[in-house]
Amino acid sequence: MMLRFSAMTRLRSFALGLTALLVPSLAAGSLVQSLDLAELTARAERIVVAQVLSSKSDWDSAHRTIHTRIEIKVEEAWKGAVAPGERIVIVQPGGSVGNIEMRVHGMPGFVVGEKAVLFLAGEAAARVVGMSQGKRSVRWDGTAKRWVAEAAEHSAVVRRDSQGQVQPALPQPAAGLDELREQVRALVRP
Repeated sequence: MMLRFSAMTRLRSFALGLTALLVPSLAAGSLVQSLDLAELTARAERIVVAQVLSSKSDWDSAHRTIHTRIEIKVEEAWKGAVAPGERIVIVQPGGSVGNIEMRVHGMPGFVVGEKAVLFLAGEAAARVVGMSQGKRSVRWDGTAKRWVAEAAEHSAVVRRDSQGQVQPALPQPAAGLDELREQVRALVRP
């Protein structure tokens, strides 16, 4: 009887130890590695300033996950084979169907009518590079009389410090649209 209890205790200890080892690596999967402007630009196939025309969420064919299709209209193209007036569809996980909502922390949100700088990858169904880092909402600053690209939403973004520890990453600061355009174009040029 004592041997049986000892084997059971060892099995539980092993299971707890294994869980303790796996949990940190699983948690890291829900975080987004910080990308600076150069990395976002390099990873993007297309970089555009666009207006959001529509956003529609639907169940997948197995009725297990919700995906949202966001249609945008390009106003400016900074990188890639895309022309002003062209429409692009972005597909991303998450959204609301009826009274059921599925959220993916770190994915950018879109509002019909908003204007944004978007770093995109993928042809048939585009996706935003770096999750929320690849979308910077654009607004008119009436005081400065210029368009401003806001800082990207950064709540799920992390960086590694000099000891390799995960730390919250600071967002790229808001910038004038003209300045951001010049920075990106300088990075795109060979």
